[in-house]
Order: sequence, then structure tokens, then C-alpha cells
Amino acid sequence: MDRVTWRTQVLANHLHRSSASSALTANPCVGFSPPELTERFEFETKEMRKLLDHHNLEERDWLFGLMRQSKLFNPKEAGDGRVFVSPDYNQSMEQQREMTMKRIAYLLDRGVFRGWLTEKGVEAELRKFAFQEVAAIYDHSLSVKIGVHFFLWGGAILFFGTKRHHDKWLRDTENYAIKGCFAMSELGHGSNVRGIETVTTYDSKTGEFVINTPCESAQKYWIGGAANHATHTIVFSQLIISGTNQGVHAFIAQIRDGNGNICPNIRIADCGHKIGLNGVDNGRIWFDNVRIPRENLLNSVADVSTEGQYLSAIKNPDQRFAAFMAPLTSGRVTIATSAIYTAKISLAIAIRYSLTRRAFSVTPNGPEVLLLDYPSHQHRLLPLLAKTYAMTFAANHLKMIYVRRTPESSKTIHVVSSAFKATLTWHNMRTLQECREACGGQGLKTENRIGNLKGEFDVQSTFEGDNNVLMQQVSKALLAEFITAQKRSKPFKALGLEHMNKPCPVIPSHLTSSTLQSIEFQVI
Repeated sequence: MDRVTWRTQVLANHLHRSSASSALTANPCVGFSPPELTERFEFETKEMRKLLDHHNLEERDWLFGLMRQSKLFNPKEAGDGRVFVSPDYNQSMEQQREMTMKRIAYLLDRGVFRGWLTEKGVEAELRKFAFQEVAAIYDHSLSVKIGVHFFLWGGAILFFGTKRHHDKWLRDTENYAIKGCFAMSELGHGSNVRGIETVTTYDSKTGEFVINTPCESAQKYWIGGAANHATHTIVFSQLIISGTNQGVHAFIAQIRDGNGNICPNIRIADCGHKIGLNGVDNGRIWFDNVRIPRENLLNSVADVSTEGQYLSAIKNPDQRFAAFMAPLTSGRVTIATSAIYTAKISLAIAIRYSLTRRAFSVTPNGPEVLLLDYPSHQHRLLPLLAKTYAMTFAANHLKMIYVRRTPESSKTIHVVSSAFKATLTWHNMRTLQECREACGGQGLKTENRIGNLKGEFDVQSTFEGDNNVLMQQVSKALLAEFITAQKRSKPFKALGLEHMNKPCPVIPSHLTSSTLQSIEFQVI
């Protein structure tokens, strides 16, 4: 019997016990001696990479090659000729911000961002995701800075705007002729977007909107790119027309001129040093009756006529707000995928370390034992490795349903992206902590990356939606789907609830080892 078949049978035995006896028996894997210790073996790493990276492998390698060629990315040659790149987190906040912009300029000059907003189709979107994932593997600040400009600022124009906005802004955004940011969060409101306090009114005499920050809690806060570099921003604000609040809408506002000078009636402050992401210049913005053209309202969902009449085909305010929020799922998709790549990095470091570091010997004067040969160390890292594999395939599935989205799938994408964003980022932070501890003192060194990655990626638990709030939204959506299906006496068809169409397994009062190891029990 070959090794793969034998291992498959052992794994299957964990789930399906052929014996009807309830007695616990010794498992063959307990006394298993891995053949890797004594035998040569072959493993097709390229084939595994195809499964894990899933798409655009050549483009990913091309971008990694660009990074290795430039001193901006701190290339270091290993003894075996391989070249590694990693950011220098020992730089000051100002230096990290400067380096982030230099790296973006380097990638821009080499055509990395070509077509990110002006090309359409599944292939174009997957290529953009692949490049963004490569940037996140190298440095979270770089990927966030790029993501804010393209996915948030550019995505808002693409999805919230119409042809007039696309023609005016997308090409300049793609070429970085303008630098965009995304002013949604406020000091007093983060997850509760509907409660934001920034106010915009319409002046029919001049044909302009007037944006105002009425109180300190209405200041835009944590706005990536605002502190130093952004020239324009998408402002989310309550729209007041003829004394009636029409809800949250999005507007384009210029905050700096071409020379980097802050525009009149706008005040900007730096959010300061953070536990991570110091290559991103997060800032605060106040608007003092800032006037913008009527055409700067992103009007795919609603518009205001020159006379000041509010126009929208969606009359229900709740449905209108949902239409505004639907396109923002791309941010959750990129966060989920980058979290899994970070978990892979930390596991690769920790497992490789455990295959070189030895501690204690079994016999007097005997050789010390590799860390990974200890069952306790295996229990720390290998379940996280298995989950990371599974979550990689989940993240790839999320990307595919996103790039193939239709109006009918928007609800499913919202629920799945919310669930995956929370689940995968929580998994990443747990993995980073376990890997840091598994490396002992070496995990503290900045050159070994894990400690810095904890600070860099901790923010993923709260930005683009607080994880706990997102999971509450997911629970609400699933319960609503369950109730609707029950009322209509129809089977579930979406949101991962299809397994509930099957009869619920009966759990016996006396749990046996066979029951505990069955697939049906594990699903419950």
C-alpha cells in the first residue's frame, strides 16, 4: 500500500469508524513514524501553488521580480542565491510614509496599475487582486495605500458615479495625476455609517453643494492618505434638500491643490503614530462650508436637479442606503485574502524554525529533539496550518463570486464577504500570536517579521467594518433567510445554508466514540 493511500485511510478512520463497538481503541497514527525522516520524497510545490494562488501566477512572479530589482524594496541575497525583500520597520513614521510613496511611484512607472480602473472584465479584476495580494505580502502599508486610492476612492467613482465622473476622474486616478482618499469614518461614527454627522446642503442660486462639519464628533477620522498626500476625497455626508434629510450620499471634494497646499475652508490634522501601518498617513478632516459643483455628487443612485429637486428611482430610504453600501464589498474581499497570506507567512516562518531548532533529548547524551517532533508543538501549529489551507480556498471562492457578480448575487456577496472578512482576520491574528510564541525569543526580532506583522494587521479586525458588527449582520441575514424559507416551505438555495435542507441527525443520549468521530456529528 502506498503512503498516500495509507494516510487517507487513517484520516477516514477518524471520521468513519467501521466497528460498532463504543470502546476507545488505539489509533494507528499514534505510533506512526513519518517516512520523511528516513525516506526521500517528492512533492510538487508548483502544483500546490497553483491551487493556493489560484490565478495570475506569472503576473505575481513578474511583480515580485520588479521588487527584487529595486533598492526601494530592500532586497537581500540569501546564501543559496535567492533574493528576499522586506520593509524596514525600524524607520521613523515620516520615513516609512516617504518610502511608501516612492514604492508606488516605482510601480506606477513600470505599468503595474495600468487598467486597474479603465479595463473591465473578470481577467482584469483578477489581475488587480493578484497584484494587490503581492503588495500585501511585501508590506501592509503599501497595499493599504494602494487600496485606498484604487479600491475605495477609485471604486467609489466607478460604482457610485456615472459616465461624467468616469470620464473625468478614472484615467487621472489610474495615472496618479490626482491622489484620492475616502472620507467615511468620523470621530463619533465608524460602523454606524447612517449616523454620520457631516452635513451637505444645496444652493440652487449657485448650483453648488455646501459641505460642513457641524461639530467635533463629525470630523472625518482615520482617513488614509489625508494627512500628507491626498488631493481629493470622497465625502460621505447627510444630504439636506429643502429641509429634508435624504440620507447618506457621496461627494467628490478637492482638499489640496497640485502643489500640496490645503484648500480654503478645509482643515487637516495628522492622526499620528500607530502600532502599525505607519507607512499610511491617516488624517482628520474638517469642512467649513466647502463649496463643490453640483456635478460632484456621485449620482448612480440619486441626483439633485439644478433647481434643487431630489431625484431617485429608489424611493425607500433603507433600500437606497443599501444600494450605496453594496459596492463597498471589494474592500472586505481584499482584506480577507491579505489576512490569509499573512497567516501563511507567519506559519512558514514558525514551521521552518521548528524544523531547525532543537530542545532537550529523550535519552541521556542523546541528540536533542526538533521542536516539530514534539506533539505539543504540532498541536500548536499544524491545526492552524490546516485551517489556513481551508481558508485559502474559501478566500479564492470569495474572489470568484465577487468578480462574477450580478445584481442578483449582491446580497450573497455582502453576507459572505462580511463573514469571511471577520473569520479570516481573526484567524490571522490568532495565528500570528501562536507563531510568535512558537518562535520563542526569535519571534521578537523585527527582521523575523512576525512581531511587526501583528502590529501591521491588527487593524483588520476593525477597519472596513468591526468584526463583531459584521458577524451580527451575518447572523441577522441568515436568520432572516431561515425564517423566509420556513414561511414559504421552500428549501434554502444560498448563503451556505443548503445543508439545512437535510434531516437533522438525531444525537443519542449516550455519546460513543463512533458518534463523536462521525461527519454528521461534526457538522452539528
